[in-house]
Amino acid sequence: MTPDVFRHAAPAQRSGAAVWRRIADTLSSEIRDGRFAEGRLPAEGELAARFHVARHTLRQAMQALQDEGLLRVERGRGTFVQRSLLAYPLSRRTRFSENFRRQGLAPAQHLLSAGIEAADARVAAELQLAAGASVVRIESLSEADGQPLSVMTAWYPADRFAALPQRVQDGASTTEVLRELGVADYLRAHSRVTSRMPGDETARLLRQPPTRPLLCVASVDVDLEGRPIKFGETLFCGDRIELTVDAETPS
Repeated sequence: MTPDVFRHAAPAQRSGAAVWRRIADTLSSEIRDGRFAEGRLPAEGELAARFHVARHTLRQAMQALQDEGLLRVERGRGTFVQRSLLAYPLSRRTRFSENFRRQGLAPAQHLLSAGIEAADARVAAELQLAAGASVVRIESLSEADGQPLSVMTAWYPADRFAALPQRVQDGASTTEVLRELGVADYLRAHSRVTSRMPGDETARLLRQPPTRPLLCVASVDVDLEGRPIKFGETLFCGDRIELTVDAETPS
């Protein structure tokens, strides 16, 4: 379908710079709205036909979008949306909200589920618990400026944090609840980074195709006495996040 922006244009309006600029503006808006979820634009001929213009006019629009940092052209592969990677430092004091506020972004976390379950062998080992011990399980979706960035599953020892599920369902942050339950501060003991393909539900939550790999960060947080309080697995969008490692002097 021909876009409304071109449908009623007079011939004089559809010549020269006016046309390619309007094409560029239309595509820019669609890129920012996430229309090209796969990250790849249609072929040049398809776009030229869509806008009813010659290819040289379309190329002017595409070049303008490249100059603005919105597109990149890979020879032999096609034209792709150029996404700016957001820095996410992994350090002893990794905090989601602080990481993105420092970059001028508005972070948000949305609770997906909260409850108590029996720990499997892996979770129990990470939290230094007996297999089958009760643990709190929290799942959440994290965003910055409305863009989904990660899905996290976190487990906490239920003998210390049994009140956590109800409190987070009531709208409290996990850091706030931990403080109420006696954990004034906590540190990252270690992080492990791998890659993983998303399941269909994770891909839907992150608004990305299931064929695009994720960065998986498995981590353990400890209280100031060194006792594990949380084992977490965070699945980050690999085309939106750049993980960085802070070199810190061991305490």
